[in-house]
Amino acid sequence: MASIFGGIHCIAWFFAFPTYPEQVLWHISAVAIILIPWLGLFFFFLSVTFLENTELQDLVMGTAIFIPPPLYITGRIILLVLMATTLRNLPPDTYQAVSWISLVPHL
Repeated sequence: MASIFGGIHCIAWFFAFPTYPEQVLWHISAVAIILIPWLGLFFFFLSVTFLENTELQDLVMGTAIFIPPPLYITGRIILLVLMATTLRNLPPDTYQAVSWISLVPHL
């Protein structure tokens, strides 16, 4: 589900952003949200499948458990902040009033 959520944010890959650094941050965060859950699963299955009871298994298991969640949360926070800050630079057409009555056929 987390990867699907990140994929939805990739829809905005070619949207216009107010600045280039904001666009790069959006791209990095969207890709991170897609890949970080898979990275955690990879490390988990690596430690369970290929490493027997060793200190290396404990290290890899700790990496699988403790590293991905803060990275994922950071990516989500960056996307949330970018969504809010991008509202400062809307196109002029956004502020035009819509005549909703003309869109209703029976009025």
